[in-house]
Amino acid sequence: MLPQKMAVTLALGLTVLITGPGILPARAAVIDDLQQVAAVIAPAEYQELASRVNSYTRIYRVEEGDTLASLGRRFQADPELIAVMNYLDPGAILTPGQFLVLPHEEAQTYTVASGDTLWSIARRFGVDFDQLAAANGIVDTHNLRVGTVLTVPGSPAPKAARPVADLASRSLKPVSMIWPLIGALTSGFGWRGGEFHHGLDIAGNMGDKIRAALAGTVVLSGWGNSIYGRMVKIDHGNGLETVYAHTSRNLVKEGEYVQAGEAIAEVGATGNASGPHVHFEVREKGKAVNPERFLAR
Repeated sequence: MLPQKMAVTLALGLTVLITGPGILPARAAVIDDLQQVAAVIAPAEYQELASRVNSYTRIYRVEEGDTLASLGRRFQADPELIAVMNYLDPGAILTPGQFLVLPHEEAQTYTVASGDTLWSIARRFGVDFDQLAAANGIVDTHNLRVGTVLTVPGSPAPKAARPVADLASRSLKPVSMIWPLIGALTSGFGWRGGEFHHGLDIAGNMGDKIRAALAGTVVLSGWGNSIYGRMVKIDHGNGLETVYAHTSRNLVKEGEYVQAGEAIAEVGATGNASGPHVHFEVREKGKAVNPERFLAR
């Protein structure tokens, strides 16, 4: 006989009591109807959870054996992104019955253009190559006919990490970024002589790979100006952007979705640069902020 009450720990660190009849069905891991959640948690907790649900997110109820890594593989989402969206540490242990907010992207269509490959289309939309092929019944993945309308499968992996930026704007917990380059920090954020330096300068060797600090969509890849030289700018959603300047060669194109840690450019000294390095900026709603707020020590 089922107990009359069951304790469920939410991703917010709160515990609520659920009456037996209101417990969600065992197979309702992905929850599309918020009323299912409203029926089993207290109104205040429900309102907070519901406030984080939009067209780019969905609710998931943790099952036995789930980990952030396994959810990332299952739903094609960055485990670190899932952690940040739910105010969790990257190494957090999940509890069955715990509610998480996952990134989500609806299915869409794309018309094949000249020069497209299935790989480039999968990368552009941030979807799994094999899933894209399966969704369209493609056996010969090397030959795509121009004009073919493809279905890009919906996925919890967003084109840009909008929910992460939303959390950053609330200052509930800093977004965790990786260093775009491992090297000596030659100039920090702030006043430098008589001018303000809007980012970090990280020294490297000519041609060293520069990596995306966070997943997002490339919105600029080319020549910036005489100061920044060749550069890449990535949009992470909700006003959060990163900039990588003075590059010698860019490895991505505008419109591409890139994962955190993916090589996006090579170290150079273009623009106003005294030697090979990357000038790295983080911008919130167009304003440069100290990147060290986001980078692991």
